Amino acid sequence: MKNAHKALLLGLALSLALAGGASAQVDFTKYIALGDSLAAGVVNYGSVKAYQDNSVPALIARQAGVATFQQPLVSEPGLPPLMELKALRITPFGVSPVIAFKSGAGAPINATLSGPYNNLGIDGANTNDLLTRTGSILNLSADFGKYAQGLVGKVVPFSDLVLRDGKTTAIQQAIGGAGTFYTVNIGSNEVLGAALTAIALDGVTMTPLAAFTAQYNSLLGALKAQRPNAKVMVSTVQDVLPFVTTVKPYLVVPTTGAKVYLIGEAGQLTANDYLTLQASALIGQGIGIPKALGGTGLPLPEGSIDATGLHAGVILRGAELLAIVTRIAQMNAVIKSTAASYGYGVVDTWAAFRDWDAHGVVVGGIKLTTGFLTGGIFSLDGAHPQQIGYGLMANEWIKAINEQFTMAIPPVNLRPLLLTATAATSVQAASFVLDQATGIQMIKGYAPYALTDKLVVGRGVRNRGPVSTPGKASKPEVE
Repeated sequence: MKNAHKALLLGLALSLALAGGASAQVDFTKYIALGDSLAAGVVNYGSVKAYQDNSVPALIARQAGVATFQQPLVSEPGLPPLMELKALRITPFGVSPVIAFKSGAGAPINATLSGPYNNLGIDGANTNDLLTRTGSILNLSADFGKYAQGLVGKVVPFSDLVLRDGKTTAIQQAIGGAGTFYTVNIGSNEVLGAALTAIALDGVTMTPLAAFTAQYNSLLGALKAQRPNAKVMVSTVQDVLPFVTTVKPYLVVPTTGAKVYLIGEAGQLTANDYLTLQASALIGQGIGIPKALGGTGLPLPEGSIDATGLHAGVILRGAELLAIVTRIAQMNAVIKSTAASYGYGVVDTWAAFRDWDAHGVVVGGIKLTTGFLTGGIFSLDGAHPQQIGYGLMANEWIKAINEQFTMAIPPVNLRPLLLTATAATSVQAASFVLDQATGIQMIKGYAPYALTDKLVVGRGVRNRGPVSTPGKASKPEVE
């Protein structure tokens, strides 16, 4: 009787383990990925087959032995055309990399594929877009034309590229695809507009927390209701962006090492303030630099809102950056608790990027960091990883899948991705210039509602000549 009771308990424990959400193994028979540009594999601000082939979902699928994993592939030079290093100019401040878009435009490669893609990552999408937005491949050309004019964000043409049928949303296609395993990487675009426009406004450049909570619950709830036996892994949102941490709020006097803080519309910047990559083009023309130091004396623009609309700036004051970081932390708490309530797994991408930011990571004997241009993890847009960065991310996903779903998927071999890295340079990143028009298009891609009038240098503003401190021949350098 005692042995029978013991056997009954063991059997019950086994059945509970098999029925448990994150403890049961993953069936990769049909793997479907939902998400935004980080799922789509965007590099250097655009999508192109060479990089899409190494998107995080594609790498996971390949390592898991998935035979067929379809993505909305794009030919060279990408959609939109990718950013590239155009030149290395010699300036009074040393070697200055110049970043701008490639010429031309790519085209869809497999738009006539029957049925939904496995990778439903949509560049520019937020959580609500996955629930409500449709797209038609017939509108692709016209919508990319609107995007080029700054009339719509990237999510509009990329919904055409990914969803294609003009009828169904991303979540509907994901459910209709009868997935046995899903990954969900969404949330970055709830706050990206605040970082790019340099103004943090809840309900304008940031999705209100209550709205995100409801939408995220609806997204995961739909998967649970319609695909109850499928396994699901979701990701937290990372907050490390070289786009807002690269350009320093000061210049440095070489002879003394003194820091000269730049000028903003709301006054002199401080050590707690941050500048976006867009500021580089303005600083390069003397904006924000006092006249006594050879600048124009004109202030760098702050993000603002008035009767005419929201005006993008280049300065994130300390309080604004804190508001963005705080919102991401709140969203990540929602992501973790919602996933737990449905028995879904979580990969903490936020923690991984924070670790790489603090300590770097060694691959093939080379230390990679999150530093812009010189670090290797991020691409030329300062917001998306390059291939080695996606490889690192994929291994975080695989590690979490193995731990939480009792799997043994081998990690991605990062060396081939490291050898094809294109964003790392040997020049000092802080002296670079992001082409003014390129930066504006990047902002409009994720914040089409933003006015960019403050980011265009007006008449009468001269280019910065040799800069010197009063009474000295030496000039400050951009650190």
